[in-house]
Amino acid sequence: MPHLAAIPFLLERSHDVIGREITSTSETIHGLLRLDGARLVVQWRLERTTERIGSEIRSDREVEPVREVVLPLESVAGAQIRTSIWPWIRRARLVLTAADLRAFEPIAGAAGLEVDHPAELTLFVRRADLAIAGEFVGELELAIAERALALAESDERSALPRGSQASLQPRHDLGGPKDRTH
Repeated sequence: MPHLAAIPFLLERSHDVIGREITSTSETIHGLLRLDGARLVVQWRLERTTERIGSEIRSDREVEPVREVVLPLESVAGAQIRTSIWPWIRRARLVLTAADLRAFEPIAGAAGLEVDHPAELTLFVRRADLAIAGEFVGELELAIAERALALAESDERSALPRGSQASLQPRHDLGGPKDRTH
């Protein structure tokens, strides 16, 4: 069964420098996380606003082109939604867990998304998208489980000697007590 699901996400970060002039840089990352069959597609666009106060007062805005990283599904171990117990925190977090520490390297870094831990990618979702995020996590977990099951079945089949494939057919005997007449 092909898995197709998507969830928008948002990241915000800022940097301030005080010297001869005051420079405040805020970055907003609007992104989309999409499950496309056996691939996880991460797309994002960075919008940067830089405000300078010094010999002149200036505000610059730049929007970078959309970036995309495609991750194979085997590089993702799982996902979960984390919400805050505090009602004034309005966003939830979608946390992807990597199956390999190198999985999120193409995404992380100054040119990409920042990660606090190399095995976790934390993306903020709006409270309005919380139901969609839950569906996305369910679809992703199902795709990961189906892939693991398919790999286990193919490994089991390849380990058997030729001609033994029929023994893998499901049996309809439930193993309950038999009605025997003597």
